[in-house]
Amino acid sequence: MVVSLNAARKGKGRSDRTINVQRVLELLRAQGPISQADMARATALSRATVNNIIKMLRDRGVVEFHWKNGREALVALASNRGAVIVVKVEERCVRSSLFDFEGQMRFDLHNSEIACWAEEPSSPPMVLDMARRLMDASATHRAKVEGVAIAIEGPIERSTGAIAPWAWQRLPEWKGVDIQKQLARSLRVPLVVENDANLAALAEWTWGTGHGSEEFLHIICGSGVGGGLVLGGRIYRGGTGLAGEIGHMIIEETGELCFCGSRGCLTSFATEHAILAALRNSQHPRSSLREVVMSAQRGDAACQRVVFEAGQHIGKALATVVRILAPSVIAIGGPLALAGEPLLEGLRSAPEIINLRAVGESPRFCIAQVIEEAPRLGAVAAILARLDTGVSELSPWMLDPRPIPAEQTAKTA
Repeated sequence: MVVSLNAARKGKGRSDRTINVQRVLELLRAQGPISQADMARATALSRATVNNIIKMLRDRGVVEFHWKNGREALVALASNRGAVIVVKVEERCVRSSLFDFEGQMRFDLHNSEIACWAEEPSSPPMVLDMARRLMDASATHRAKVEGVAIAIEGPIERSTGAIAPWAWQRLPEWKGVDIQKQLARSLRVPLVVENDANLAALAEWTWGTGHGSEEFLHIICGSGVGGGLVLGGRIYRGGTGLAGEIGHMIIEETGELCFCGSRGCLTSFATEHAILAALRNSQHPRSSLREVVMSAQRGDAACQRVVFEAGQHIGKALATVVRILAPSVIAIGGPLALAGEPLLEGLRSAPEIINLRAVGESPRFCIAQVIEEAPRLGAVAAILARLDTGVSELSPWMLDPRPIPAEQTAKTA
């Protein structure tokens, strides 16, 4: 069973021991692998206290040692018990994954593989059905599902727990649904529900360029533009729950009308739709963002140009964000980030970014390292944190999914 210290929090107060364990776990997520001596210095706990906590966590399968030599070891989070399920919810697509930490295996399931859901838009019943199928698959491998995380392609309001009204048209079956409340009632395991861009940011902070940063901003660019902030090791949602919605910052007041109701949003300039539209009247239009990126990598001038210009638009939006929040690291992720340096060149050449650098120190801009499946991997990080465990390094098996056996795919809920 995955270690859980949440029970200790349900009493009237949290013991010093529980608080100290949380400090150690948070440090391991932010800076691990790390030596016990450095851990004691960073947490201001005695070495004896740190040693006892690490021994307890190791006995429960939460940490492991990476030996540097015969006398010193680095401590890393490395869950090796139980399983978790993550579900990525898009407009007409639901992708779910079972991460079996005990068997060191990952199984994926797509709604297109299930006859009754193949042509349906994503919905709460679809998510529940697919989660239950993965729970059944986990049982056949004798790994208990300890928690579920939902990464949803939409902004979630804190006041209602539902998708923000201006995004309902993209996820009509989720209109007015308190997602956490409705799904938790049926799944009956610890549950995390989060916007996919926030989870992508958490994945990059946990395993990528943002690791160790106290103030980290991650931008994901693909079919849409989303942003996620990780401050002090935690996703920052703001008072409304909608922090990080950089895609709907207005950068050109006379720009195209966005589905959110505004004109000139960043989404109108740096998404797949906008980039393909810019190439439509060229001699060689492209059919997908991936094709644009690959052509740019091969030296196609037109594709390099539109990627560069997308970077400039992103830079214009980011300059405003930097002045307000001053993150130390900003990473660009998503399919567009695969274009690499031409995108960063455009961003750095934006007049707003040039001006920003002229008046003071600016953040480090970089391409994300965790690009493929970032929201799903961030969902793993989020649910493991909820279970008071985690993994300091992505294991190869976590990136190598297997299909669910056909007989389990066909099984009804």
